[in-house]
Amino acid sequence: MKEAKILVLSFFLLMTLYFFGIGLLSLYDRMTFLGFWIIGSIHLLVAFGIFLGKRIAVNIGTYIALLDFVFGLLWVIISFEIASITLAVLSALALFLLTDEDVRMELAG
Repeated sequence: MKEAKILVLSFFLLMTLYFFGIGLLSLYDRMTFLGFWIIGSIHLLVAFGIFLGKRIAVNIGTYIALLDFVFGLLWVIISFEIASITLAVLSALALFLLTDEDVRMELAG
């Protein structure tokens, strides 16, 4: 079960880098930059909470993975790109792990 914690932490850290990177690419637009950095910071805080074994971070992380999955699916529908497929698949895998009760118990300590 230790692998599940590593996978979920990797997901949130990858999503943090993903949103920080998109934010840096849109540096010319201040509001877009701030929005992506706020989203990336939320992912980083959830990853840190899961690392510490906080139950509230696991609960919030489930909803954030669900939001990532929904937005990834919408992005796939709008434009079929590698980045949108990657976001949808990674968030679906993380959501699958986070909804398993055994994994949730292990993540929460």
